[in-house]
Amino acid sequence: MQRREFEILVSQLRPRLLITAKNILGSEEEAADAVQDALIKLWFFKDRLDSYDNPAAPAAVILRRVCLSALRARKTTLEIEAAMTIEADTYSEAISPELMMAIEALPPMEQAVLKMKHLEDMETEEIAALAGATPGAIRTALSRARKKVRDIYLKNNI
Repeated sequence: MQRREFEILVSQLRPRLLITAKNILGSEEEAADAVQDALIKLWFFKDRLDSYDNPAAPAAVILRRVCLSALRARKTTLEIEAAMTIEADTYSEAISPELMMAIEALPPMEQAVLKMKHLEDMETEEIAALAGATPGAIRTALSRARKKVRDIYLKNNI
């Protein structure tokens, strides 16, 4: 399929894809982003589109996968943001203010992972599932976060 043929196909598919994405994601802005991502992926697939009776079929499958990824990312982001909003007051009895300040100085992801592991007593596998990462990546993030907290704490308290 040549570029001009693809442009014609896109102009025909875009309205239906936008409706589908809006139904899945609920937001016109997110739907437009998802359709754009799907069409970019479809472009890389364009050489094989001629083998389909209906090229709208692979476009719909690609769009559905992009939308599902967006929903997963939205869920993960919301859960991580919720974990990050834990206030220092909640743990004032368990953690010294100096240590809490060191934790608050971490980048958001490391802060969230550290809080989930040590303050919420979550297992590494649970955190990995929430973050959409592997347990190994979470262990690495935890190790880096612990080292940074130790360095910050020692720097400020010596």
